Amino acid sequence: MDPVVIVGGGIVGANLAYRLCDRSRPVVLYERDALGSGTTGDSVAIFVRHQSTPDRLSHALRERAWEHYEPLVEDGTLSFERIGTLDVARTDAELADRREATETLSEFGVEASMLEREALADHGLDPDAVAGAMWTPNDGYLDPAEIVQYYAREAADAGVDVETGTAVTDVLVEDGSVVGVETADGTRSAAAVVNAAGPWAPTVNDMAGVSLPFRHNRGPVVVLGRDEPFSLPFVQFGDGLYVRGEGRNQAFAGNFGASYDEAGKLDPTDARSVGHEFYLEVGERIEEAIPRLGGAEVVADWVGVRTLTPDGVPAVGETAVDDLYVAAGMNGLGVTVAPAIGEFLARRIAGETVDPETASYLDPSRFV
Repeated sequence: MDPVVIVGGGIVGANLAYRLCDRSRPVVLYERDALGSGTTGDSVAIFVRHQSTPDRLSHALRERAWEHYEPLVEDGTLSFERIGTLDVARTDAELADRREATETLSEFGVEASMLEREALADHGLDPDAVAGAMWTPNDGYLDPAEIVQYYAREAADAGVDVETGTAVTDVLVEDGSVVGVETADGTRSAAAVVNAAGPWAPTVNDMAGVSLPFRHNRGPVVVLGRDEPFSLPFVQFGDGLYVRGEGRNQAFAGNFGASYDEAGKLDPTDARSVGHEFYLEVGERIEEAIPRLGGAEVVADWVGVRTLTPDGVPAVGETAVDDLYVAAGMNGLGVTVAPAIGEFLARRIAGETVDPETASYLDPSRFV
């Protein structure tokens, strides 16, 4: 029996393999490098119910994902550090937007509140540099490598063929339908192919003759360290810069990167450096607004590549080529939504009933 072939061994591909392993059809997962070595490995791994612009269906995906994560966190299989999110306003206009977002998230059932500037000193910020912040205390971070390894291990134990170090070099299409894939090891026939290739998703689409409007942006991250222990929530600013605590005496500082309109297509294999300008930006923000990070030194850095969609919603479902599915364009939220995405697409591939509103929301054909 021909298998379902998953291209990409990041958090989405690994979760999907796990969700499909109890169906009747065999499953093969191909990862060009090591599991979780792409965008997943470069992630700061935040799980957030927070949304700056709240969307009910996005909220539903997050809640469903947490229903999968929570028992694994409670039994110690996965680690989770609950640090909360501060969405900081620095102007009166931003403050009004945060208040509106807080009200909407509260209506969704999210624990969210507004903190006045004086209260932000307790979270490591300078009250004189900010106007206030939206606070969602139940957000936190996971370990992306831990998640990928768990799902891949469970899938492999259930019979999924997990092939690492094996790039898919072509997707074979005949008469408008997928029939297999080419790899360096040869041809593999397939009943269906899933493009879960993260930043390589546009390349895989091109192999199959599928056009979806994915773009890339760069996500620079610097790791800051101090000798003495400190704590810091996930703090994000309206211009895209963010910081979050990491362990006892480190923090990550990064940037959400260019918007879709300003983004383009990047080669995920290209060498990328953080750049001196970003170091200066982080240093200036610390001096201006984050006294708790004063004196911190850079101990590491990296640059990830995120895959974006025009509306900020993942593209998950069938494509114009029969039996070719896509699960990509996570817009930096792969860790937050992967279990919900994997569950949804596994049901879709198996021909099971899915929520029609969610299917329409994620449907790749909305871009055609």
